Amino acid sequence: MRGHRNPDADDYHCCDFMGDRRDIVCKNRDKEKEIMGLDMYLNVRKYIRQIDFERGYDQEDGYSQTEGFQKLIEVTGLEKLVEKGSVTGANVDVPVAQWRKANAIHKWFVDNRGDGEDSCQEIPCHLDHLEALVADCKKVIDDNDLAQEVLPTEGGFFFGGTEYDEGYFADIHYTHERISEVIKLMRELDCDWATYQASW
Repeated sequence: MRGHRNPDADDYHCCDFMGDRRDIVCKNRDKEKEIMGLDMYLNVRKYIRQIDFERGYDQEDGYSQTEGFQKLIEVTGLEKLVEKGSVTGANVDVPVAQWRKANAIHKWFVDNRGDGEDSCQEIPCHLDHLEALVADCKKVIDDNDLAQEVLPTEGGFFFGGTEYDEGYFADIHYTHERISEVIKLMRELDCDWATYQASW
């Protein structure tokens, strides 16, 4: 199965997260080979500042917290974990795009942002990097013959097909449209960084 959506999502249950790897426990073992594969995720990361410099410093309580930071720790129930007098803010990751067995897109992230290392690690991406990905997708969309040169496929364990077929170009179109939208929203929301991660 290719593409960024899994129509058989109801047929399995995702349970344990082991470090950076997602282990899938299948209710129906007959579909295990169909379900297992390259799953890919892009999260936008926003830093929530803790210190409210406008409210200043209090000798007893230390720096005042920003409203955003206060809401964050309240909603997540983490108030008691925040050390009194600490000044460090918090990063919030929000899922913004996902693919399944889009191995050409995975290869792009690994080669261009992961220094060629492919070990399910978290790969940071700046806005500029996402714009470069969109530009490469546009090249392939405008001229399909450039696919193998600009966004080549890559085989691997449950990575899906390596043909430059309808599924391949569907992944490229999705990536171009979705990441273009994400970039626009990131600029509006003053977010500079995203993180890419894959598992299989």
